[in-house]
Order: sequence, then structure tokens, then C-alpha cells
Amino acid sequence: MMALLFAEIIILGTALDKILHYSIPESMRETVRPGSMVSVGLGKRRVAGIVLSVGESPPDLPENITIRPIHEDLEPQPVVPEDLLALSRWIAEYYFYPLGEVLGFAVPVREPHKIGALRDGPRIRMVRLSGKTPGDPRMAESGRHVLQLLEQSGGELPVKALRQSIRNADYWLRKFEKNGTVSIEDREQAPLEPSGHETASGPGFELTDDQKLAFDTISRHLENPAFEPFVLYGVTGSGKTELYIRLIETALRNGKSALVLVPEIALSTQIEAIFRKRFGPLLAVWHSARTEADRRRQWAGILGGKTRIVLGARSAVLTPARNVGLIIVDEEHDPAYKQEDRLRYNARDVALMRGKILGIPVVLGSATPSLQTVHRVGVEQYRCVQLPSRILGRPQPTLEIVDMKREGARGAVLSHRLKDAVGQVLTEGRQAMLFLNRRGYARHFLCNACGHILQCISCSLTLTYHKKENCLRCHYCGWETGLPERCPQCGHAALFAHGFGTERVEKELRLLFPNSKLVRVDRDTMDSPEKLIEALDSVRTGRADILLGTQMIAKGHDFPGVTLVGVINADVGLQVPDFRAGENLVQLLFQVAGRAGRGEDPGVVILQTFNPGHYTIDSLLKMDYDGFCKTELESRKVLQYPPFSRLLKFLVTSGKEETAKGGAQLLAALCREKAAMLKDSGRHIAVLGPSPAVYVKLKNRFRWQVFIKTWQSSDMQSFVELVIESVKNHPDYRGVQITVDRDPASDI
Repeated sequence: MMALLFAEIIILGTALDKILHYSIPESMRETVRPGSMVSVGLGKRRVAGIVLSVGESPPDLPENITIRPIHEDLEPQPVVPEDLLALSRWIAEYYFYPLGEVLGFAVPVREPHKIGALRDGPRIRMVRLSGKTPGDPRMAESGRHVLQLLEQSGGELPVKALRQSIRNADYWLRKFEKNGTVSIEDREQAPLEPSGHETASGPGFELTDDQKLAFDTISRHLENPAFEPFVLYGVTGSGKTELYIRLIETALRNGKSALVLVPEIALSTQIEAIFRKRFGPLLAVWHSARTEADRRRQWAGILGGKTRIVLGARSAVLTPARNVGLIIVDEEHDPAYKQEDRLRYNARDVALMRGKILGIPVVLGSATPSLQTVHRVGVEQYRCVQLPSRILGRPQPTLEIVDMKREGARGAVLSHRLKDAVGQVLTEGRQAMLFLNRRGYARHFLCNACGHILQCISCSLTLTYHKKENCLRCHYCGWETGLPERCPQCGHAALFAHGFGTERVEKELRLLFPNSKLVRVDRDTMDSPEKLIEALDSVRTGRADILLGTQMIAKGHDFPGVTLVGVINADVGLQVPDFRAGENLVQLLFQVAGRAGRGEDPGVVILQTFNPGHYTIDSLLKMDYDGFCKTELESRKVLQYPPFSRLLKFLVTSGKEETAKGGAQLLAALCREKAAMLKDSGRHIAVLGPSPAVYVKLKNRFRWQVFIKTWQSSDMQSFVELVIESVKNHPDYRGVQITVDRDPASDI
């Protein structure tokens, strides 16, 4: 008889952070292995789990516990490749998060009865004209509309599409199916169409000397695989995307696949269109805007190796790409790579670890690398490859500063210089892009009698006024209310709007330039990926004259016709109580400025500011990002901020203010006690706080925080594990929720 095999299994997508043991039936011993997804019994339920290891030695369990067998092997091959399984274990340990939930991010299906969808693929209900259309003149308009849509689409449409267009579509479909006008059938869904519009992208242009040098340097590690982080430090318009494509082509020729991360969906649409033209069906696109069915099918294609290039936002780093030979992280500096809820991981850092596990190169691309990355280049942990010039010898844009304190009109939105510049660009038949990182009509309403500012009832945030809907809205939780006639605090009719956002700017631009085609891109107007794609495409193709938007338009986009970029308020973000505020602002402004003059005509950038002498504005005016980094790193070294130390935030929340405060005080005392214990062994831990969070109330939860600072990653690991173990199941902490945020991207 063959020896009985046992499997260590973690339940998928649960906070149960305990490894369970099951026996492997004889019929499954050849297929169940690490990374396999299996169905097992847990109490009276049947759940999905991931196999962590397989062995002959039974676990050491009490005699009264019987090891149950695995019920079913849900997939013919492991759904979590070996490197992704190792990566998930690292993520769970590093970010102090349950392994089952980490794997839940990597596997889109958790219920065993839904696993079949991965094998079979989603099916879609289609309506097809199968007979002569009835010519009844008494037919209602909606019925005629159904037939008209079918005829215009070539004779068939998805049922879902008709339902979205016609309110009572189901009635007419039943009627037409009964009289033989249409037939309805289930059909396997066709391959996904690209979500980005086609762009002019041929086989690629001749590489510049700088690009050739960069390609040769990085490609050596594709021919002879080895882990090394490369920083592709290229100014905006220097051709980083073309270099990505050449490197991916090399990886494919070597029989490898590639993983490409972008920080936001808005940026992925343009790169997708370029990649789709060069790589066709080998490309998979992964982000949260995809439907659940699309994501499952994309995931199945990645798992099966049908798609060998994965392009997506941060969660794409957890897809089951096989035989990966290259990882690219575009705009590596972007804070969007850090997830701010649940599993608070940084996709850039996770990508680096996946590359290390695989032993392959990781390319970090940016025109404004993060200070952490710049520091690691300086200490030779990363290797820098530079693209210092724009392609085709195109010059960097000319920059101008407008001091808004000297503008005549108090509270002016657009300076005289910017108005004139926009008018001139439109007269010349070119395009203008205007940037303001604040949406809405007015920033807030304030009572001029008592000074009260209208705030959200659930969050400690001011309410933004949206004129189109005539409402006040919280931009965090979404709560809305009407504008009161009187101040709720003092009762005076003295409420006045202060500040402005993109909605207000749009109104002013339409008054100034009524004959121009204006597109506004922010979260209020772009409520679907399709709208965003259409808006950006209208700018690329010249159908729009003015693009107005928030940070959604700031980075990565290539608009050849834009010769003027106006930054309406370059100071937004300087007042944020965060040591990273200057870094974030400079990176954003450099990225925005880089949208100008990417075509044949030179570009101009006009920055409106109330602080023209501020060092961040001065760095941009000189186009001296290296100088900014040097100054900022020197300051952080003195203050011992990252990257010269390691930070972790304990966020303590409760529905009651005093409970949150009390829990944070208890936690801070516990941390200081544990820090004192470790000091004797040479481990230095600083405990900062407790203190109320900048936004002390969000979604009716009160928030306090305790920061931990260490100088070694290993010290942070052992210290936090000690604290978590002490807090776990302790009665003093039952009234609060404690969230661990390692390497926080903000202090908010």
C-alpha cells in the first residue's frame, strides 16, 4: 500500500489565520500539490482552500480529532503558481495580514460551486433576428425601437444591451420570440475587446542612443535572468513606453511572460491601446473596472498561459502569471500603488519582492522617482538607467510663474496671463490643458457671522458644493445634503462659498470661450470607464479644444496637440500635514508640466501660485528634480524620516470617540512597555503618540493613531508581532478595531 498523503491547507478569503490539515484521497494524490484549490469540509460547511504543502507525515493532533479527507480537487492545475504562493506568504507576514485573505485577493472565486465558471468561461444571452420583422403600424414605439437596434447592429445584440437601452425590453423579447421574429440563445462570450481606443502605433520608431543604451543594459538580465531593480529615470516624453515594449518583446522571444503595472485605470487605457496593437491576443488587462465575469475570464486566461502579458493596476501584481521573466512598474513613485484599506500593501514593493523570488529584473519607470527609490540608487541597492532627453530632440516646455497675490480681482480663478494664453492657443488651432486637483464648484461654505464651516455628519471633512446638483457632498463617504438657507450653528443667513473646484472653473471657461469644445475629467463627470476613454480619446484626436481635470489627467497621457498647460492652483497640497507633502506636490507638478509640447510644436506651462518663492515651485521652474531630491533627502536625514527609518501606523477606531481615544492610549502604553523590553537587546524602537488622526472621524468611526519608528526592518517585524500577540483577544481592546499600516503612504 502507498503511504497516505496529508495537505496543509489555508481557507480561502477568510480571516481564519490557521493552517488546517486534511488527508489526500488516493484518486487525487497525483493532482493535489502546493497551489491547488480544493473543496474541504469546515464544520458543516464546504469551503475552498489553497494547498500550502503536501507530505507523508501526519500532523501532531489530539487523538480525539479525526483528519477529514479533501472533498474535491477544484482545478486540474494549481491556481496559485509557486512564486505567487511564496509571495503571498511574504505579504501576509510583512503586512501582518491573514494569509487566507491575501490569497483571496489572488484568486477571484471563493465559493466552490462557482469554480466551474473558470473552466467553462462565462456565457452571454444573445438576441438574433430570425425572421421578417413585423410591420404592424400599431406597435408601440419601444417595440419598434427593439427591432431598430437589432437591425442597426447587424441582426444580433446581447440581451443585457437591450435592457440597458429599453425599459420594457423583456416584454418585447418574449413577444417577438413567441411569434418567431427573434431567437434567444446562450453563447460563450467572445474574447474581450480592448477598453482603450486604437491609437496610431506602428512597429515602433528607431531607438535613440539613450534608449539603445538603456535597452542593452536591462536586456542582459533577460538573456541571463537575475534579480536586479532598474530605475528607468526618463524625463516626460523620453520614450519609456517604447522601451517597455522592446523589453517585453525580448522576454517573449525567450519564452517568458511579462507583468506591467500602472498606478491608475485612467493611465492603463492609453497603454492598453498601444500594447494591444503590438501584442494582440497575448495581452490581458486587469483592474477593478472590469466586470466580475470579465475578471474571471481574464484570470483563467492568465492562469492557463493563453495571455502572456498582464497589464493592470496594483492588484495585477497578484495575478497567476506563469513563467514571468520581466516586471515593469510604470510611474513607480505614484501613491496610488499603496492600497489604503483592508490589505494595505504597496504594489511597487510587492512587485520587487516577486521579482526577487523569481530571480528576474524589475524595471521601475518614472520621470520623478520616489525619494525612497532615489535614496536606494544612491546606496547602490538599485541601478539607475537614464533617458535625459525627449525623443526626436523635442525641447522641454517653457515655464512661467504667475503670482496670484498680484492679480487684481480677489479670489480670481484664472489670471489675465492664463486667459490670454488659452485664447491664443485656441486661435492657433491648438489645444490647452488646465489642471486643478480639486473637484466641485466651491471648496466649502463658511458662515461669515460665526465662522462655522459646514461639515459631513459622518466624517470630519468639510462639505464641497456641487452647483449642478445644488448639493453639498462629502468626498469621502458620499453623504449629500441640500444647501441650508441659514447657518445651523448661529442661525444667521451668512453662508458664503469659499474656494473653487473644477466645476466652477468649467463654468468660467465656457463663459470666456463659448465656441470651444471643453472636456472636464474628474470623478464627478467620469463615472464609468467608457466615459473616461471617450473623453481622453477626444483630446488625442483633436476633437476637444480644452481639457480640464484633476490628477486623473496629470500623468502618463500623450496628447500631441496640447501646447499649453495651465496649473490653476499650484499650491494645492502644500498645507497637508504630512512630511511627504512637498515630494507629492513636486512629482505631480512635474508630471502635469510634462503633458505640454509632446508633439511637433513646443509647449508652455503657466503655474498660478500664491507662494512663488516656495522651494517646490522653484524646483519646477528650474526643472531641477535632482536638486529637489537632494535638498529633501538632507532634511529627512536630519529628522530621521523615511527612507532613513521605517514607519508603521496603528490606526485605532471605534464608533465612540472616548473608546477610540482610550484604546489608543492603552495601545501606546503597551508599545512603550514592549519597546523598553527590547532596548536591552540592542533593538531601538520609537513610539510616537497617541494622537487623533488628521480626519478624526470618517464614516461615523472615530480615529486615533500610534506611530512606530525603527531603523531596521527586522526590528519592526519582531516588535509588531509581539504587540499583536499581546493585543489579540485581550478584553481591554474589544471595543476598538486596530489596523496595521506598514510603510504608510500618508499620515492622514
